[in-house]
Amino acid sequence: MEPILTIDIGGTAIKFGVADETGRFLQKGSLPTRIREKGVDAFLADLLFLARRVRKAFPITGIAVSLAGVINGDTGELLLPSQYFPGLHRMSLVNFFQKEMGLPALCENDANCAALAEYWQGAGKGAHMLLCMTLGTGIGGALVHEGRLCRGASYAAGEVGQAHFGSPQTWENWASVSALFAEAEKKRNLAPGSLTGQDFFALVEKGEEAETLLLREWVDRWMVGIVSLAWIVNPDRIVIGGGISAQRKLLMPYLKAAFDAKMPAILTPHTTLSLAHFQNDAGMLGALYLYHQRRQEAGKRI
Repeated sequence: MEPILTIDIGGTAIKFGVADETGRFLQKGSLPTRIREKGVDAFLADLLFLARRVRKAFPITGIAVSLAGVINGDTGELLLPSQYFPGLHRMSLVNFFQKEMGLPALCENDANCAALAEYWQGAGKGAHMLLCMTLGTGIGGALVHEGRLCRGASYAAGEVGQAHFGSPQTWENWASVSALFAEAEKKRNLAPGSLTGQDFFALVEKGEEAETLLLREWVDRWMVGIVSLAWIVNPDRIVIGGGISAQRKLLMPYLKAAFDAKMPAILTPHTTLSLAHFQNDAGMLGALYLYHQRRQEAGKRI
C-alpha cells in the first residue's frame, strides 16, 4: 500500500485525507481556509504545515488536490480562480508541493473531481457518458466519458454555471441554491444571509406554500439547464451533487417529476437522473482516482 495525501480546498475549509488505492481513508481531518483573511502566504504555509504533519505520521508517496476554478489539468496552473481564492491566479499548487515536499502531485477542478468520485464508486459508476453537476453557492459541472475527464481546449469543459439558457443571466446566477435562498429571504422580509438551507427545507417539509412554490420553480430552472445539456452531450447518467444532495428524501420527488415532464421522450429511455452518493469526500476521492489513473498511464510517474 502506498498512501496518498488527498486535499479538497473549499472556500471555508481545507478537507484532507490519507487514503490507499481503493479509496479507503486511513485518516481524515480539516482546517480553516484562511486565504481571504490572511493572504496567499498564510494559505500556502497552512498547506505546507498540513503536508509535513501528515508525512510524519504516514509514508505518503504523492499529493492529489481538488480546488475550485478553471485549472490546467496537465500543469496544475490555476487559469481562472474562484472568487474564494484571491491571489492564486496563475499559481500551480503542483509545482508548490513538488518543490516543497519532493513528491509527485496533481491539482484538478473540484467539480471534475466530484464527477470522477461518482464514476469510480458512486451514483455514476459504470456510466458511458456521465454528466455531473454541483448545485450550491454556484453551479459547477463536469463530463466523464468512459472514465476519463472531458476537459476541453481551455480546460473549461463542464463549467455549466456560466452558460446562458434563455436568460440574460448565467445559469449560476439565475438558478443556484444561493439565489433560491436569497429569493426566499425577500419573500419573508428577512435579512440577506439569515436563512440557512436547513431552515428553508424545514419550511418546505412543513408544507409552507411560499417555500414549496419556490422550490418547484427552482427545480424547473435546474431542469432548463439539465435538458439543454442532455441534448448536447446525450449522457446515460446525470448526477446532481453539492450541498443540495443532502436533501435526498425531500428533493428527489420534485426532481423526478420535473425530469419526467420535461425530458424529451427520445432521451429518457437511455438517461437516468440521480443525486450524488458522495458529499464531503467527493473532491478527495475524485482527486485520488485521477492520481492513480495518471500513475498507471505514466508508468508510475505523474
